[in-house]
Amino acid sequence: MPTGHLTRSLTDKKIAGVAGGMAAYFGVDPTLVRVGWVIAGLMGWGIFAYVIFWIVLPKGPGTTPAMRLAEERFARGEISADDLHRIRSDLERPA
Repeated sequence: MPTGHLTRSLTDKKIAGVAGGMAAYFGVDPTLVRVGWVIAGLMGWGIFAYVIFWIVLPKGPGTTPAMRLAEERFARGEISADDLHRIRSDLERPA
């Protein structure tokens, strides 16, 4: 299920953050989205579509180093999705 707004990622990017932003929006692994973009690029229309998304999508909010560390731990399987959600909500709570 998509959550939030579709934006370019400032922290999970290789070129412009399009794939990282799409992965965060749809809740999938960024590597799968990047492979999809490479396949689309080989088909011819993917490069054009990527550039359009690069221009049209706004930059997303940056994440704190603590959130990035938690996301990396989740990706390695060290913490559960519930733990990641709890950490995210704790970090986003106003002081």
